[in-house]
Amino acid sequence: MSFILSTDSCCDHLKSDLKKYNIKYIPMAYIIDDVEYRDNYDSFQEYKDFYDLLRAGKVSKTTQLSPFETAEYFEKLLQEEGDIVHISLSGGLSATASNAQMAAKEVMEKYPGRKIYAIDSKGATQGQRYVLDMARRLRDQGKSAEEVAEYLQGLVDRVHHWIFAKDLFHLKRGGRISPAVAVVGTVLGIRPIIIINHKGQLVPFDKERGVAKTLKYAVNAIKKYAKKDATLAYIAHADDLETAETLKNMILEETWIKEVEIGYIGPVIGSHTGPGTVGLVFEAEKRIEIEP
Repeated sequence: MSFILSTDSCCDHLKSDLKKYNIKYIPMAYIIDDVEYRDNYDSFQEYKDFYDLLRAGKVSKTTQLSPFETAEYFEKLLQEEGDIVHISLSGGLSATASNAQMAAKEVMEKYPGRKIYAIDSKGATQGQRYVLDMARRLRDQGKSAEEVAEYLQGLVDRVHHWIFAKDLFHLKRGGRISPAVAVVGTVLGIRPIIIINHKGQLVPFDKERGVAKTLKYAVNAIKKYAKKDATLAYIAHADDLETAETLKNMILEETWIKEVEIGYIGPVIGSHTGPGTVGLVFEAEKRIEIEP
């Protein structure tokens, strides 16, 4: 390969797939009942089991990757030949991205002549995976680390991330909405619509009532914002494959998108969204610029 492609586990690829595609990763952590677990998920059952714990009332907390452990990880990668392109969870959601950039700078000082391009995906879960998959395609075409890093810097500012939440009480626990909004919204069947903005931050954007109207809203988001030559979309789901499949079929029937990938929202982001959340990722001309 022309360079070493790397990410953190928040990309929510099955880890055997990462190995198959020759992509290195550093696992992120979550904590339940004061026990730390690492996201090395490699089966759909592991995702299901995690969401079953949340449904049973368990609370999951997350931690960020420190500069120290990320630097150690980069040094191990440098035992192989080639520069590194590393794609991180959004800096607007965690310090993991800035810590990766700090670690890259530190390690490059120790290994002159080697380059580490630490890219802030400004996304998470299947949105981060979208950026990673584009990087993999370019790597496999023989592009250099520098060429891919330059392309990704533009790409991350074009990728839209739409989140359609279901578990309002889970959002309340995370401080995303007030207790009153959670109660009223649950009674009325309201689903908040959240985006990841141009800074990689979660921002409430709109709301819709009922699953059918919410999915129609998602399809209309593609019609309004997606590039006219875009052919690919990704759907993320927090253990709600049925809704994800319904949305996929709607997109293929009602828009110009030709291919839709479906994947789980893993434990790092799922700890904050709760079960039932669905996300939509596609490429537009630019991100929506809106402040939290």
